[in-house]
Amino acid sequence: MSSEANAVAIPAPTDLTELATLITTLGESIKSLKSSASPDKDEISKAVAALLDAKRTYAKNNGGIGVDGKKWEEPMSKSEKKKAEKAAKAAAAAKAAAAGGDESA
Repeated sequence: MSSEANAVAIPAPTDLTELATLITTLGESIKSLKSSASPDKDEISKAVAALLDAKRTYAKNNGGIGVDGKKWEEPMSKSEKKKAEKAAKAAAAAKAAAAGGDESA
């Protein structure tokens, strides 16, 4: 596992092909860390942070497009997602209420 830890410490390259390879390698490393008999949460979180950093760098160097070909968006925590969904739902309800109010006026 020390080779995986070394892979995490490597600074992210700016070549898109190298970044894509690094992202794939980090993803596989995380899978193997999670499937080990006794997963080390600190090691997994370091690998995930390195993966997100590599994905962020890839998108930055690729005009905002991620490795998967979609627009890059920063990942959110569960509470942030819930808050954003609630705000979107409230905005949609307010818009619907405003549209309904305009029609009756």
